[in-house]
Amino acid sequence: MVLVYSNLRRSLLLPGIFLLTGCARSDALWGVVDKVCMTHYQQTSNPAPCQQIYMPEGKERGFSIIQNPRYPYHFILVPTVALSGIESPLLLEDGRTDYFGYAWLMRNLLAYEYHRPVDDDMLGMALNSAYGRSQNQLHIHLTCLREDVRRQLLAERPYIQESWRPLPDKLLRHTYYARRVVQPTAMGIYPVNSLASHFNLSSQALAEWGVAVVSTTFSGKPGFILLATKRGSDSGNRASVESLLDKECAILPGRG
Repeated sequence: MVLVYSNLRRSLLLPGIFLLTGCARSDALWGVVDKVCMTHYQQTSNPAPCQQIYMPEGKERGFSIIQNPRYPYHFILVPTVALSGIESPLLLEDGRTDYFGYAWLMRNLLAYEYHRPVDDDMLGMALNSAYGRSQNQLHIHLTCLREDVRRQLLAERPYIQESWRPLPDKLLRHTYYARRVVQPTAMGIYPVNSLASHFNLSSQALAEWGVAVVSTTFSGKPGFILLATKRGSDSGNRASVESLLDKECAILPGRG
């Protein structure tokens, strides 16, 4: 029985491996969540190959969590309803699920995998633009920050204000806007809505943008830096903000 279950789990993980390594068509992620994880969850209460499925208010408001089989410190939140990405109109509606707020809770899974606590300011979340992603289903990445990104943000933190403004220097050779939010939790921040409101962006226009959220402190108070960049604002910029992150987590002690 153990061997049968092991073979079943391996067969379920295989599609996930392909989609997370870029060797998949653009609807592969949604297929894994909707056809594999959901089916397995409904039949056995086991969401494999997803780590978790959370639907307290039904499928339309729920989400799944996937751990990258190649990078154990990389987790992805995927809604259990079909949403194309950052440009999905539902993200701007009142009463929408706080996907970024819930995605931030995935850091507990990362710490569990690491077998020790992880400082929040070593982590980040990212939602790529429509032109900087491989999958056409909304998904938020959570993993470690690149060390050079973390150092630059710490240095430029005094210049980050409560409203969106360009960072003093380019980040990884691209122009980024940033704003600060001083609060202990990511719940209620809604970075996509904040970006759309400030720049007066329609859902269609949001397709050009990528958004990231990074934990930090401001004068000793916990908070977050919201980051956004627009496709084409610099040479080679596809607004793939996932590039700010390091799936191998070299920033963690013992990992570098």
